[in-house]
Amino acid sequence: MKIQINSLPKSKQEIIVSLNQKDLLPFKENALRELNKNLQINGYRPGTAPLTIAENYLDPFKVYEKMASLAIEKIYPEIIKEKNIQAIGYPSINITKIVPNQEVEFKAEVAVIPALKLPDYKGIAGKTPKKNKELKVREEEIEEALSWLQSSRANLKSVNRPAKIDDIVTIDYQIKESDKIINNGEDKNHSFVLGKGNFIPGFEDSLIGLKPGEKKEFELIVPSDWPQKDLQNKKLDIAVQLKEIKIKELPALNDDFAQNIGRFKNLEALKKSIKEGLLLEKQQRESERWRLEVLEKIAEKTNIEIPEILIQNEIGIMIEELKDQLERIQMPYEKYLEQIKKDEEDLKRGFGELARKRVVSSLILREIALLENIEIPEEEIQNKINEILKQIPEDEVKQKINPDDLKVFASGIIRNEKVFQILEEQSAPTD
Repeated sequence: MKIQINSLPKSKQEIIVSLNQKDLLPFKENALRELNKNLQINGYRPGTAPLTIAENYLDPFKVYEKMASLAIEKIYPEIIKEKNIQAIGYPSINITKIVPNQEVEFKAEVAVIPALKLPDYKGIAGKTPKKNKELKVREEEIEEALSWLQSSRANLKSVNRPAKIDDIVTIDYQIKESDKIINNGEDKNHSFVLGKGNFIPGFEDSLIGLKPGEKKEFELIVPSDWPQKDLQNKKLDIAVQLKEIKIKELPALNDDFAQNIGRFKNLEALKKSIKEGLLLEKQQRESERWRLEVLEKIAEKTNIEIPEILIQNEIGIMIEELKDQLERIQMPYEKYLEQIKKDEEDLKRGFGELARKRVVSSLILREIALLENIEIPEEEIQNKINEILKQIPEDEVKQKINPDDLKVFASGIIRNEKVFQILEEQSAPTD
């Protein structure tokens, strides 16, 4: 076997492999067995003829071609591992030469993790100041968080009066253009906060003053800058029935409220906990801001060709992250796309630049970890895995997780944290 490896532009490698007869013979029996499966020979059912007989009825070139295919299937992964090629995704493989009973040559082209030549990352971290100014939590921030808690514990009460802004209304509606219902122009029992439903301008204003059970028909002209281009400047005929109006009844902010929220002695104890939580959030955001700034500065001085497959993979991850977030708030992914007036291809294009930055950051962190000889004990990885699994209450979701993927994910989190610790050690705080 002869192997030649060539570097190609855009972080790809070309692997040219020449196999001789000795390399290929171990695959002959399996090749004959596969080709024999559908072979019709008098006196035998398909696939039952002895291989020595079947071989006489098979095209020698087809046999050799199948041997080559089976050989490539086994040998390519072995080459990747033996030559320590950091392959990404699936290769493009072509058989470039077949000489029966003599030689087979194939060529594989595969994207690889790009080589990085990093700048003085420790020096960059050392020159990137951390804010030394004491982070503080303002009283109005505490009140705002307390108000959110109060609102989240509110009871909804139906009322029979004219609708007004900030009411929670439920409607049936139908929107037509030239007597045809527009795309997504009909719904029943649709609930939203009046004034925040993101309908066509004028739609929600027309509902103000309606009482439960009342209907209304009206016309609207779609603005020329409306995201749905096929509707721009069109006249729409709209029919609405207001089904229900609800308002929030807020609980009193007192010691009983605090005790119902959690193990708080009184309202002051709850406020103290909110303050501590807000301060921790600010500290975490400042840490994230510093880390992002350092990574961006390192990236600016790093020349790197990113394989398109890495960017596309990252976009796929970002789409799945979005779907998970939407699932938590019980919003269907398709409904979200309707609301933002985009399809999935638009969304992917919009994610492109951020995906590229995420890939570059990931590669930089990986390279620093290699240069710093960071090793992660198995015990740390297992502890992180247990920590991640604790955050997933549903057993069905846990069972669907691939253990190998989870281990890689957990290792990545620990590795990145260790890299940031090294970088943070270089930074001197300043005002």
